[in-house]
Amino acid sequence: MVVNGLLGALLLASANATQAVTLLAAALLVLNHAAGHAVTLVGLGRRPDWHARLSMLHGAALGVAAVALVVTAGRSIAGMAIPDMPLASLALLLAIGVTVATATLLFAGRRGRLNLRAIWLCSRKDVLPLGAGLLGLAASWLLLDGAPDALVGAGVAAFLLPAAWGLLRGGMGGEGVAGQ
Repeated sequence: MVVNGLLGALLLASANATQAVTLLAAALLVLNHAAGHAVTLVGLGRRPDWHARLSMLHGAALGVAAVALVVTAGRSIAGMAIPDMPLASLALLLAIGVTVATATLLFAGRRGRLNLRAIWLCSRKDVLPLGAGLLGLAASWLLLDGAPDALVGAGVAAFLLPAAWGLLRGGMGGEGVAGQ
């Protein structure tokens, strides 16, 4: 949770400095995981209705952030903004490195307790959208156009919308799902 929170803050600062939509999407991705772990910790020992409320809050925040990311991507395309590719690429490489290191550290726990397995699976599956962000930045650099960066960022946001809906639906059903 702490690693994802710090990495998310670093990616948000990098996204602000570089104007890269993929970095904003990557920040949203890792901050979603940090929020999921925080919701789980806050919900420990609480009544099931607390779990449902926390899941709904997490889902609503994730949904609003994902929609805001799509709007940001649209504005980036309309404004023809080109991100600072070298700095953005470096930030994404750092995020991939942290994600791979986390997945490697948790590799032994992948068949163990459920929470270790869940964190390992989340770390493992984050490499694909982060790698797609690098490809989007590379395409933006080759084409001298910010549209590929923005489209990949919007794609990651679209990937997170079903997760937001699942959290909202789980919270309304009283299941209290605090997953990704």
